[in-house]
Amino acid sequence: MPQIVNKPNESTIRVPFDTPRLAEIAFKVLSVDQEPRRNFVQKTLSLDDDVLVVHFQADQVKNLRTAITSFFECLLLCQDTIKQFGDPTDDKVIPESNDNAGTQSGSDSA
Repeated sequence: MPQIVNKPNESTIRVPFDTPRLAEIAFKVLSVDQEPRRNFVQKTLSLDDDVLVVHFQADQVKNLRTAITSFFECLLLCQDTIKQFGDPTDDKVIPESNDNAGTQSGSDSA
């Protein structure tokens, strides 16, 4: 009788960034969130120059799908934040800021 061996379900995702520094920022942000133990998913993040490499291993395909979906939601938020604010070490000129940012004014105020 053949022996049944349950192989783990695995997936590796490679996410390219414009620069190694941006990949490092994403790595540091996304490596903070570990998978809950109850998901039986192992997630490993690493850097390959300007590419964030994420390897998932799970006991069930359903758990793998859930973990990848959750990761992509966090990745999209991270990328949106990078697009909005840029690299904090970048020497680009920051647009003029309004000293009254966050305050409201109106012509009929007393």
